[in-house]
Amino acid sequence: MESCRDLPYYTGIMNGDIEIDSQILGTSQNTPVSVSDSAPEIENASSTKGKRGANFSVEEDQLLVSAWLNTSVDPVSSNEQTQATFRQKVWEYFTQYNKSGNTRTITSLLSRWGLISERTNKFAGCIAKVNALHKSGITEQDQIINAKALFLEIHLKPFLLEHCWLMLKDQPKFANLNGRSRASVPPTPESTSIGEGGEGDCGSGLGDGCNLERPIGKKAEKANRRNKATGKDVGEYLIKKMKFIEDATRLEEEKMVASMNRSLLYKLLLDDSDEDEIIEEHVMETSQPKRRRSIRRNHLTGHERLFLDYFAPTPVYPPALFRRRFRMKRSLFLRIQSKVEAHDSYFVQKRNSANKLGLSSLQKITAALRMLVYGVSGDLLDEYVRIGETTALESLKKFVTVVIDVFSEEYLRKPNNEDIARLLAHGERRGFPGMLGSIDCMHWKWKNCPSAWKGQYCGHIRGPTIVLEAVASYDLWIWHAFFGLPGSNNDINVLERSHVFNELAEGRGPAVHYSINGHDYTMGYYLADGIYPKWATFVKTIPSPQGPKRKLFAATQEAHRKDVERAFRVLQARFAIVRGHRTLFPS
Repeated sequence: MESCRDLPYYTGIMNGDIEIDSQILGTSQNTPVSVSDSAPEIENASSTKGKRGANFSVEEDQLLVSAWLNTSVDPVSSNEQTQATFRQKVWEYFTQYNKSGNTRTITSLLSRWGLISERTNKFAGCIAKVNALHKSGITEQDQIINAKALFLEIHLKPFLLEHCWLMLKDQPKFANLNGRSRASVPPTPESTSIGEGGEGDCGSGLGDGCNLERPIGKKAEKANRRNKATGKDVGEYLIKKMKFIEDATRLEEEKMVASMNRSLLYKLLLDDSDEDEIIEEHVMETSQPKRRRSIRRNHLTGHERLFLDYFAPTPVYPPALFRRRFRMKRSLFLRIQSKVEAHDSYFVQKRNSANKLGLSSLQKITAALRMLVYGVSGDLLDEYVRIGETTALESLKKFVTVVIDVFSEEYLRKPNNEDIARLLAHGERRGFPGMLGSIDCMHWKWKNCPSAWKGQYCGHIRGPTIVLEAVASYDLWIWHAFFGLPGSNNDINVLERSHVFNELAEGRGPAVHYSINGHDYTMGYYLADGIYPKWATFVKTIPSPQGPKRKLFAATQEAHRKDVERAFRVLQARFAIVRGHRTLFPS
């Protein structure tokens, strides 16, 4: 037991290192590889050994980013190509439009892109921290200036790649989750105005705060390319279309155009295929009209069956089966139902225009929970709940939104003084006084990730994923969750964008008081694995520990930091949708 009494001594890893104004005490071995820590200068592999090549100019940087995006965001090939093929395409694109006169090899372009990607990703983290302050009265340019100052303070070097960040800020990997801007088409040499002036039209500002737009899919892009490859005369096609529009307009003025002609005009305006094929197809469609079949699901029957099975005074299924199938007690379900109905009228049962009752809140909430619990599709619930697939998906989205709006302030919140006292007391009993929890990330596979984004969402896990960062306590309370970054980011990149330490950076951390070996401390810490940086708020294990005390500390730290991983496993076990593949587009 003496070794257990001496265990808190090793949390003195913070001795002399705990400084609130200290942002970073070291770097991690898992950060992206950098070419040089000095100015952004790249060695030209084609030059003589020992000599430095010419520095990359702003125009070359913009061209390299354009080449990288046009190759990686290609909806058809995407990341489904070999590494050598991908790099060769980037080099060919760069060489084709390069007008600087400098010869660049594949190795030099790869090294330069590594530097651009690393520092732009770090600057995106600084932008996220500046935006999290929510200061009023400052412009977007002021936020960029503040982000540059923060970058210099943290990384001890200036950020000189703003022209690259302006081109990359709308891509998912570099976008700001707190104020996302719409992802645009990959820039081309013409759109970036590379050449005269040295200033490319690469966009400005921090984004309009809108969600990312889903890019075009692989099948649609292939169809577009097939249409372009048919060899049709575009000029002749436009002349024919304009003539048809003029004739249709003249006939409409004479009130001789029926509804069929108006629909034909609308279709011709939007379709790029041959007019004869359009007319033939339209005639076939009008000759055999297709009417949408209405399914009478009898919503009342579904509601009565559901009520008798689970919510009647003497239900068919006992409380144990209710808890297993809904992952909660019936009292909690009814509480959630009342809160949801009061917050969003969508879940209130209404009558339609035919004075018939629609779906009840029990049916909509049950459909949403079944999809969350079992990870099934909305169509599977139709036979029992009597709810259509489209309505089931809509209910799921609205239910999740309402739960976040209603319950996030109560459950997904920072620990208050009472919570901190409880966490500190439990941490001291476990041999870690001052511990507030453990932090880690997990990856959620995204099945329907657009092909154009697969390169940015694929990381060390095979297939595209989305990262979830969480802080959990010993009782599986997840009080911090940061979700949405692409899977190509590691834990450090996610931490730099996260808001978990925003209050601490502003000097408003939780009130914590504890003593270790006679030293008083006023800042709590979190258990983390080896990838996280050497910050005063992290206590990591001892690599290759020597001696019984160090081995005991390493084993105990590695065991207690599994709280957050245990929370992930319990979450995946109770809600299969987290364990399976994400199919919905993130919003």
